[in-house]
Amino acid sequence: MELLKMTTKEVREYLKDKHTVIIPVGATEEHSDALPLGTDTFTAEKIAIETGKKTKTIVAPTISVGNCHSVTYMFPGTISISPITLTMVIKDYLESLYKHGFRNFLFVNGHGGNIAPIRCAIDSVVPIFKKSRFAVGSWWLFKELEELYDHAGHAGRGEVSMILYLHPDLVHKNLFTEEIKILPPYYVSEDLVKDKITKTGIINDTQNGNAKLGKILFEKSIKVYISILKKME
Repeated sequence: MELLKMTTKEVREYLKDKHTVIIPVGATEEHSDALPLGTDTFTAEKIAIETGKKTKTIVAPTISVGNCHSVTYMFPGTISISPITLTMVIKDYLESLYKHGFRNFLFVNGHGGNIAPIRCAIDSVVPIFKKSRFAVGSWWLFKELEELYDHAGHAGRGEVSMILYLHPDLVHKNLFTEEIKILPPYYVSEDLVKDKITKTGIINDTQNGNAKLGKILFEKSIKVYISILKKME
């Protein structure tokens, strides 16, 4: 049930019995030379839509540009919304949905840089909204996937596997490489990114992923999101 494909009448009927909405949030961000810039968006959106199908829950339009002001902003193709602006966009997004009767909001997040802005947006509406529940799930942080994902890095094994399963046509296997580097225990300015964080766009990982693992990660992620929804409703 995708909001963009529904009519006002259909939404009105839905809200008579259910008040939950799934909100996918991704990014337009470099993921090495081998993976598409839409990796985070494709993953979040596909998971959200499948979760919506299985639970008969409306999925709102994907926010496909996120906060990439740190590390990856320097790579061509990356588009970033500042953390403050993204927070306000999500706040307005929530207020619009709340105005029409939605009360349970599940964020399916595909990008680490979005976590803080989503949380700040939620904090800004908590004192205003009534009888509302909020949840933010970032699939790669789920404990249920920890053993499978094995702390894979940005544009590494986990994301390679997801995109090989979801969009194999967008993966350039001939460009797979790796960059293993001990990361500093601090943030760096953009001029230090290549020296301290990454030259290839891969952060401390290989790209030894596969579609089989991607399918497992995808399906297990959906199960976790469904579990979260059941607790919210």
